Amino acid sequence: MKEYEVQPLDLMQYINTKYHEPFIHEFIEFENALDVKRLAAALDRLLEVFPLLKCRYDSKRNVFVENNSFTEKDLLVIDDTANRTSLLTESLNSAERLIKFTLSKNFLIITVSHLICDGSGFKKLIYLLCDFYNANVDSDYSALMNREFSNLTKNLKLKSGDTVKMLFSMLGGYKNTQVYEKSVNEQIHIVERSISSEIMAKVHAAAKKQGATLNDVFLTAYGRAISKLYSKKKINIPCTVDLRKYAGSETGIANLTGTYNLNVKLPLSKTFAESLTVVNRAMNKQKKTKNDIAGPTLLVSKYEKSTLEKFLKLYGGMNTSAYSDYTNLGKLDENKLKFDGTTVVNAVGYSGLNKAPCFQIAVSSFKGETTISSMFVCGESERKKVDLLMNTIIEEIKSFAN
Repeated sequence: MKEYEVQPLDLMQYINTKYHEPFIHEFIEFENALDVKRLAAALDRLLEVFPLLKCRYDSKRNVFVENNSFTEKDLLVIDDTANRTSLLTESLNSAERLIKFTLSKNFLIITVSHLICDGSGFKKLIYLLCDFYNANVDSDYSALMNREFSNLTKNLKLKSGDTVKMLFSMLGGYKNTQVYEKSVNEQIHIVERSISSEIMAKVHAAAKKQGATLNDVFLTAYGRAISKLYSKKKINIPCTVDLRKYAGSETGIANLTGTYNLNVKLPLSKTFAESLTVVNRAMNKQKKTKNDIAGPTLLVSKYEKSTLEKFLKLYGGMNTSAYSDYTNLGKLDENKLKFDGTTVVNAVGYSGLNKAPCFQIAVSSFKGETTISSMFVCGESERKKVDLLMNTIIEEIKSFAN
């Protein structure tokens, strides 16, 4: 059986499973049903181009092991009675499989292990599926197997002292505001809120006037909501960053993320616009540095210079997840997310399941509509705290649009 090397940032996703189940989900809703035969053929081609999808993760030897007998029939489940919520909260056993496609009457749910890709890599995978479904197979897809972190950093010059300083700064800041507590009678919950394309257009225009990004807007709303509900003077929110911007060539379907760490004061006596200016300045300051890549660079260096046993001893018991975290899964391009013969009505991305005390909101958008979601495990009284937090985030964003 063929084996593939596990990258250090893949391994970190596995290490964090005590606090965060490492999966990413995409819900795609269609106007008309997909052609099952075309979808099966597309998945067969997907396995050919990206054989990592045939693999299971062997945690003892830390390798991806290919299953030669794995076919599109193993990838695809067809269930016209499938429950959307159950599928979104479903966990895969990475020792058996790394991805699953479930097709119902008018929707497709893709669940992929975070061990093989981040949110940006997942989008590449989805677009690739569309290409194969639509018979666009002339391109060279070999670069998608380019998963090595070293390809990003070969042209970068980083000082080792800076990387150490940044790493400990990041880890120290992760013990931020705790949204909920571990409780009895815990259940899996999905809380999500959507903002219409009309409102988001107003938000985008208002942000543009201030020279801010939509990402700044979401961070500001999240920060102000935490400040309001938890009486916090200073807000600390880690924010994932796509490191592909450093690559000189096309990067593959992989884990290539770093972190910015937002540390600001957002007094509620200030308007949303004033708070946005504070967040925008803080984020711009970080963007002028290479802080986002410093931590991962040090991590990879330690991994490459030590044995797996020593690396796990150093990092295996470390919670690198935040109490309150943020990830922007980004915008799905409607010009790339196309399936011939039907129209994509809606598409929403979801991050993995969080366990107390860790919490994360995920932002995704399609056709101008934005969805803010979170999947987590807690008791009913603790879920109400998340409901209130989400409602407050949406209120803050809408206030900026008015």
